[in-house]
Amino acid sequence: MAFLAVILVPLSLLTRWLSRHLQGVGLLFTGDYQRALLIQYLVLLPGIALHELSHWAAARLVGVKTRGISLQPQAKRGGSVRFGSVKVARSDPFRESWIGVAPLLTGVAAILLLARWQFGVEVLPLLRPTAIWETLLDSFRAADALIWLYLIFTISNAMWPSESDRQPWWSVALLLVLAAGALYLSGWLPYIPIDLQRWVLTAITYLGTAFALAVVVDTVFAIFLFMLEKAGERLLHRHVEY
Repeated sequence: MAFLAVILVPLSLLTRWLSRHLQGVGLLFTGDYQRALLIQYLVLLPGIALHELSHWAAARLVGVKTRGISLQPQAKRGGSVRFGSVKVARSDPFRESWIGVAPLLTGVAAILLLARWQFGVEVLPLLRPTAIWETLLDSFRAADALIWLYLIFTISNAMWPSESDRQPWWSVALLLVLAAGALYLSGWLPYIPIDLQRWVLTAITYLGTAFALAVVVDTVFAIFLFMLEKAGERLLHRHVEY
């Protein structure tokens, strides 16, 4: 659990840095904000498609009606841009929370499958980011390694639930906390079975491995993007203010 909390810090910072600098590099080379957004959209398109398909599939799985998927960039209030959307009918907070978290779960599963099948990365009982790093470095010998690394990169940077996806989480979390508190005070809180404890530990291990993989791959792409940006600044004699 501690490792999962720690690894989320660099992953969050990397995701934000990459988002800003993807736009920045596009703006640096094109000189146009709309074209810069288009470049960012095209780079992340496989991950965006998986994100929206996850919403759609999760909604259909729990019987919530959907009204189509959009994979076109759309301007939002405040100047921000939404790269895709699924129109989902209103339902209860529990089903809405499930639909909102689906892209994260699907993204984690996709990252682990790609890492296992293409690079031979094992989900270890004790996470070792150095072992993951060494395995990925060895994988560069394959001719198609960059394709699979790119897919991990785009999935990891598009899998995070948006603000609207997270809205129903607070009410569900409050209900769960109140229910757990009531059971504890009444003395009805049952002993947590060993099998359930193992299941939770396994889930945390899978999440931690996927996040560690995302950090390693994002670091590689961040270095490349940084070098590309600096080369563009020297070549074009201009830079982007963040």
